[in-house]
Amino acid sequence: MRKFVMALSAFCITVSLTAQDLVSKIPSTASAVVSINGKNLLQLMSLDEFSNSKFGTLLEKELAKDTNGKLETLEDLGLDYDNSFYYFFEMKEGVFTNCFLVPLNSSKGFLSTLRKRNLDKTITEGDISYFQNYSGDTVTMWNENVLMFVMAIDNKIEEDVYGYDYYDDYQTETVIEEIVEPAEEATESSEEIQGVDYYNSDAYKKEQEQREIKRQERREKREARSKEFSKEVLANAKKIISGTYASKSILTNTNYIKSIGKGKQEATVWVNDFATIYEQAIPSYMLGGDFNPYNYMNIDKLYKGVSVAAKLDFDKDQAVLKTEYTMSDEIADLYRPMYNGKINKNFVKYVNEDKLLGYMSLNLSTEGVLKAYPKLATSLFDTNSGETLNESVALGAKIFSMLIDEEEAAKIIRGDMFLALTNLSEKEVTYTDYEYDADFNYKEVEKTKTETIPDFMYMFTSEEQEIFNRLVRIGLKENKLEAMNGVYRLTDLPNSTPFNMYITQKDNTVFFGSSLKDMTAIKSGTFVAKLSGEHKKNITKNASSIYVNGKKIVSEIPVESFPRDLRDKVDFLTSNTEDIKVNFHKIKGNTMKGELIWETPSEGHKNSFVYFIDMIDVLMGK
Repeated sequence: MRKFVMALSAFCITVSLTAQDLVSKIPSTASAVVSINGKNLLQLMSLDEFSNSKFGTLLEKELAKDTNGKLETLEDLGLDYDNSFYYFFEMKEGVFTNCFLVPLNSSKGFLSTLRKRNLDKTITEGDISYFQNYSGDTVTMWNENVLMFVMAIDNKIEEDVYGYDYYDDYQTETVIEEIVEPAEEATESSEEIQGVDYYNSDAYKKEQEQREIKRQERREKREARSKEFSKEVLANAKKIISGTYASKSILTNTNYIKSIGKGKQEATVWVNDFATIYEQAIPSYMLGGDFNPYNYMNIDKLYKGVSVAAKLDFDKDQAVLKTEYTMSDEIADLYRPMYNGKINKNFVKYVNEDKLLGYMSLNLSTEGVLKAYPKLATSLFDTNSGETLNESVALGAKIFSMLIDEEEAAKIIRGDMFLALTNLSEKEVTYTDYEYDADFNYKEVEKTKTETIPDFMYMFTSEEQEIFNRLVRIGLKENKLEAMNGVYRLTDLPNSTPFNMYITQKDNTVFFGSSLKDMTAIKSGTFVAKLSGEHKKNITKNASSIYVNGKKIVSEIPVESFPRDLRDKVDFLTSNTEDIKVNFHKIKGNTMKGELIWETPSEGHKNSFVYFIDMIDVLMGK
């Protein structure tokens, strides 16, 4: 039943998109697709509103300038802003194709942007027109409904022409030069004794003749392939614009359909098949022979089945970027225990959000990591090639797993950690400068300057009190630590360090911090904590969480610390900067989800998209 519902949903989405949407021109074999939903963006901000912004006005001025006044507004371009814009990337038999699909209401506006040399070489066949660049790897093609830019890279010809033979010759020449150049530096008398001038020898001339023959063969091969490739690129462009493979378009790819959801977002990014991308983007011949990692590593094990999808939504008071990372079942089984830690709930007892500038939490499992990495290494290098390196890695991973007691190691460092930034303040920093005399001799001079830096508090869970105590005793004995009522100051920091650093332990938690006041309060049990339920949930329930208190940071930074051209905009930034939150959830099934939330003011801006345009306008100045 569930599969039927998913299939029905995919069918409905497909039907709703194929009528006018250019997505049907994207092949099912595309490895990446980016879309921008023009209709949704226009609902957030009309074209007239955008044109009246400083940013929009600047674009229209540049447009008028580039077209000698033929086009004056963005609407004159003839683009169909109510439709979706697309980019896709495809790899096929060593050829990388980048394609941009732009919806048109009319091609007249676009033609006004073309230079005469491009118009002169434009070819029209039926309802399509196009021109290619000199090398033939780029095609600009259009009809009355779509403008398309196709840029292709022939990676195959690089392998054929610049393969092992080419690099062997190159290395041979390099070795010869390295041998001959020192010989050239010998004295004339030694040359006479040697009686040999290598560069005038018959052997050298013969080698040069052979190299020149090979160079000519490569040149002819490259030119022939270039002509053939130019025809292939043009034929592929015609196939794309006509959508002749529509029955096998990206709309038949269920992973892609799932990634775009209900289509309410303003932009989407979808990347699929990382293993193929990796192997074709970095082909084997580029990585050498004997030490080629493809000979030792099973790339498919790590990247096969991996895909990433991202959706961007502009809501009324926040912009949200949601990501979804999907991996193979085998890799998910290895990664899942790493992110299955239990964070120390005592962390939230030592945070006061009234002073908070930001934080980062990480909830890993040391035990899970130590158990997973040997399995991951063995899996990655287990290629059945019989190579010594493969066997060595497998053996090393096995010995590591036998020697390490994962449970005991996790007692020392459990894997969960938390970093909080608080209280921006100005502090003097010592640094080394150089002074020069009239003869340009220099000497080191120690100077001071004032910098605005935050206090910090770093915590991690450790159940081994005895190890901490022993380290403290060693530190005190070696004069690396100074005791201060249960708190210890590190005494051996560089002079340029703009803060003191203290360490203590309590509640199975080790603390590093720059504020003696906070560290003392933690140790004595008098620290005043304050943290909202939302922050507590983000910290304790997610694999990782990041928070930035934008308004507080901007308001507490001295005006003099801002770049000169931003100083008169500090008031606007203070009243229009809100929080940023990033959360990565724990792995469920074979998927890890994340989200970035950029909060925007609820007043003064129509919605979050308009907010960003307004912010650009302010930063642009007059």
